[in-house]
Amino acid sequence: MTRAPSPLPSLLLALVLLPPLGALAQPARTEPKKHPGCFVLLDLKTGELTRNDPERCAKRMPPASTFKVPHALIALETGVVTDPAATRKWDGKKRDVPDWNRDHSLESAIRYSVVWFFQGTAKQIGRERMKDWLHRFGYGNEDVSGELTGFWLAGPLLISPEEQVRFLARLYKNELPVSERSREAVKRILVQAPDTAPERMKRLAGPWPTGAVVSGKTGSTHTKQDGDVSWLVGHVRSPRGEYVFASLVTGEHLEGPTALHAAVDALQGLGVL
Repeated sequence: MTRAPSPLPSLLLALVLLPPLGALAQPARTEPKKHPGCFVLLDLKTGELTRNDPERCAKRMPPASTFKVPHALIALETGVVTDPAATRKWDGKKRDVPDWNRDHSLESAIRYSVVWFFQGTAKQIGRERMKDWLHRFGYGNEDVSGELTGFWLAGPLLISPEEQVRFLARLYKNELPVSERSREAVKRILVQAPDTAPERMKRLAGPWPTGAVVSGKTGSTHTKQDGDVSWLVGHVRSPRGEYVFASLVTGEHLEGPTALHAAVDALQGLGVL
């Protein structure tokens, strides 16, 4: 089947559409801005994959706090967390992020990206169960070696933006081997609503004129090879359809949720938001 020429301008980093299953339902309403890293969008209805840079979008990087999505599912499935709203006592150690210095539940620990909470659940889950679940999920290189409380922060666990999107697609299409209870709890926590989203996530929360609902999780780390690493992975449900996406930006001295702002620009440029 011959694909019609894309109506999107080359300003979106010459987006490559894979596989050629047909164009998005409508052309972009606004001129998209150039994404400074990798952006991947998967249409859950058609299976159409949009990406801007095949090489960068296939490169594996540490997932950082985006790993809290599969980590939360594993914590719930293993019974390490039985109630997403139940709080765990803060250990009393002062950390640089003020929002971390208090008791947290699974819900708030995802919302405020509380590292100490998930370091604790990683110890309770244990290496063997963690590795087993990542293998069931097909999550990146599935490597949980090294420090059990930090293998996702700067490696050795690695995942590419395209793999992030494939994992999210399985989550939102209800194809992961987890219970409905665990799956729906994590999906609910990831929704970014105007009245509950932390300040750094407000741009993702809307409200959107299209009536879209956006879910997402940021992540940030630093590597010797790539410098600062900024992630956003997420899901959009809108009148135009249902999508999962990944945004990754690397470089020196990145400030704030760089990948989040780049993703919103790309989603708006494609007419998804």
